[in-house]
Formats: sequence, C-alpha cells, structure tokens
Amino acid sequence: MRLIFIFLIGTLFCFAAPATAFFPLTWDDLMFQMEKRMSWKRAKMETVVQVFDPFAKNEDGEFSKNPVELPARSFKQVIHWKDGEILIVETQDEQGQLLHFYYENKDELLSISLNDNRTLETEDILPHQLRFRSRYKDDRSRALEETGIIYKAIAYHISDDNHVFLSIGDFESGHFALLNPKTYDLISIHNRLWLEDENWLELKIVFKNYETYRWQTYAKVTEYFLDNRLFKRATVSKIRTLSRLPIKGLQEQAWKLRHLQTATLQNDYAL
Repeated sequence: MRLIFIFLIGTLFCFAAPATAFFPLTWDDLMFQMEKRMSWKRAKMETVVQVFDPFAKNEDGEFSKNPVELPARSFKQVIHWKDGEILIVETQDEQGQLLHFYYENKDELLSISLNDNRTLETEDILPHQLRFRSRYKDDRSRALEETGIIYKAIAYHISDDNHVFLSIGDFESGHFALLNPKTYDLISIHNRLWLEDENWLELKIVFKNYETYRWQTYAKVTEYFLDNRLFKRATVSKIRTLSRLPIKGLQEQAWKLRHLQTATLQNDYAL
C-alpha cells in the first residue's frame, strides 16, 4: 500500500509540474527574480549603430526585400552607466564629432542635440537593455514605459512556432515585451506608433546574440523594425565594468552644453 501511495503521489506531481512551470508570475515576483540575476553596478559600453531605409523601393516600385543601409546616417555611442543613478550617452558621428549628449544623474536630466542637420530625439539614443537590467524596480519599469509599455500584467505567451515566452504588458493592444522565461533576458519589445490618419506602424525591438561578461548576460545586437522592416541595428563593440565613472569631466561637459540654445532641459533641474 505504501508503494502504491508513493506511486500515485509521484504521478500527480508529474502531471502538476508543467502547470506549475507555466504559472504566470506577478510583476513583483519577476522583479525579485531579475534583481538576483543582476551583477553589474557600473559599466562603460560602446556601440556602433547602422541606419537603414525601411521604406526603400526597388525599380518595380515594391518595398526592397533587402535592407538598404544609409552609411551617412550611422553613428557611434559611448555609454556610461551606474545602476540606479547615472546614465550618460555620448552619440558621435563616424569622425567622432558629438551629435547628441544625454546626461542623467539622479534628478539631473539633460538631453541636447548638437547638429542641426542630424537632430536626434532622446528615444533614438537610449540603451533600453541597460535600464531594464537594473536591480531597481523603478528603473526597469521606466525602461518599459519609455517604449510605450505602461500596463505591467505578466503572462506566458506561446508563439506560432511553439516557443514559450514570458510576456509583460497588454498583448492585444500591441504594447508588450517578451522575455526568456528561464533567464529573464529581453527577447523583444513591441509598440505601435500612431499616425495622423489613425493608422499605425508596428515597432519591434529585437535583442539577440546574447553573450556573458562578468557573470552578466547582455545582448550583443539590438535591431529595430517598422512593420517588420529593419531601420536600425546597434552592435556592442566594447564593454567593461568599472570601479568608478569619470563623472566629474562628464558633469562639466553637461554644464557647458546646457547653455546652448538647442538644449532641451526635460526636467528643470539645476545642473
């Protein structure tokens, strides 16, 4: 009888295990799990960004099947990051000339475009994967909100090819993110950009080619799509963790740049 009882319990456990494995987490549960997996505190990341024309057409007037790169629109970035406190992004052209300077130090926030011929908006230059990697829940929430994901419902999503993802947001509305359910790495972020004629374009940001550095995974490549047509690809060319950031020099640079007329002081804080 004891053996039969053990067998029945084991059978019930086997049937219950898949259901347990795919039971949706709460937002707080997910944040707790992600916090345990974050190992970086300060990092310097360099990226190379290629820009493409997503609406280029061939001789027949049809959208080109292969992405058409615009080399003159490419740029580089140097990103300084301290978890929960500092995010500074220096966006440069191929010759090293500064195109945009983003400075975020606790409550101080400055975003400035420095080239009238190549205006960059803040959303064009933010490294979403770094902010979402934070061990602080508010920063991870902000990373999603910056890409249009306000609703934080957690569920499991099975794709058409039977891959299972962890979903954050409202899948039906088109504003959601997909994560690897085992590692909690970002797989993709989805949003809808509304047009004046009440139609929209589907925006998809794909994080791929994950590598591990100093016990922390990160996406080597981030690709941006409009209606499934590639328009930007950011590739991490160098990354290293730091014991401290060169904040003094960067703060002095922000002081100088904030007096330019093209500066946008998003929050009226004194630097």
